Amino acid sequence: MSEPIRILCVDDEVNILNVIRRQLCDLDVELHPALSAEEGLRFLMHTQPVQVVISDYRLPGMNGIDFLKKVATEWPAVTGILLSGFADLEVVQDALEQGRLLAVLHKPWKAEELQKLISEAAGRSAKRTSSEVEPS
Repeated sequence: MSEPIRILCVDDEVNILNVIRRQLCDLDVELHPALSAEEGLRFLMHTQPVQVVISDYRLPGMNGIDFLKKVATEWPAVTGILLSGFADLEVVQDALEQGRLLAVLHKPWKAEELQKLISEAAGRSAKRTSSEVEPS
């Protein structure tokens, strides 16, 4: 039996965190909510690694792009997904091109869309993790 996909979900709206939890209930996931980028970073520093980080674009203190850039720098095997109702498209495109994001999920999204992205993100993270441990 495989391990569940570990996901950190950062959004300052509890409703969004609850929607994501409900939409992923049929998948084998371990979902950890955080209400700010700061809380998300603390979680990442003090817990077992996650494979996927979902972050809203608009967060208190730090926007989702900057948060996911920091995550990509500190935890390169983690795959990021950005949630957005509004975002600077140029900044988002730059983050996508640099490989810091797998995708941008625009609000409102469909459960199937989120589930597909989670599976793809977990696969990408697994490849990054295995390439980190293989000798060069």
